[in-house]
Amino acid sequence: MTVYFLVTCYPKDGDQPLSSTDVTAVGAEAWGELLGMAPEQLADVYPLTHQHADRVRQLTGIALDLEKYEYFLEPEEDPSL
Repeated sequence: MTVYFLVTCYPKDGDQPLSSTDVTAVGAEAWGELLGMAPEQLADVYPLTHQHADRVRQLTGIALDLEKYEYFLEPEEDPSL
């Protein structure tokens, strides 16, 4: 099973994503470490907060503007499998 990781940006109090960036290259190990769980347990949608912002920027180059937007790490299985 191949899992892709996306950082998805939503407007505050909105339910339609503004953007989604593939951050699979960072690797499940790094995302698991950031969220405090084993990489194989990453199967849900996880909010990215001020606590995560600096490390997300280091790993991906994405600066989280948490005053205007909400961000989530969204693992997705490869739909072609």
